[in-house]
Amino acid sequence: MFLVKRNFNSDFFPSIPSIENLFSDNFLNQDSKSSYMTVPRANVIKNENGYSIELAAPGFTRDEFQLSVDNNTLTVKVGTEDSEGYEQRVVSREYMFKSFTRNWTLPENANSDSISARYEAGILLIDVPVKNEQHVARLISVD
Repeated sequence: MFLVKRNFNSDFFPSIPSIENLFSDNFLNQDSKSSYMTVPRANVIKNENGYSIELAAPGFTRDEFQLSVDNNTLTVKVGTEDSEGYEQRVVSREYMFKSFTRNWTLPENANSDSISARYEAGILLIDVPVKNEQHVARLISVD
């Protein structure tokens, strides 16, 4: 079983403005950075080989992801920010790209040497195979 450590701000649900206010000066000039959750959501799926993690992270490139395993913890990091020039030109914002870190405590039987990842259509797919455990039945004598 995976234990998920989440690193994100507590602003899950930004207030939704009425359609009349979308292009008002007030709406366009508000500091919207605090109303965005910038840590992608993930699904963990158990399969025949172990587990798969599907991390919804559209808008990044393969090179921006840094994956590591240390002390039985899988970490995914992205270190990116919108450029200052881009920030100054935005007049209405509904999404943003920010640095983030996600951590998962791996199961004890995870084969960390065989973890693989690929990035397709905005989803980072991480395969975490587990070592097959051979359970041998045996009789136990009572003394």
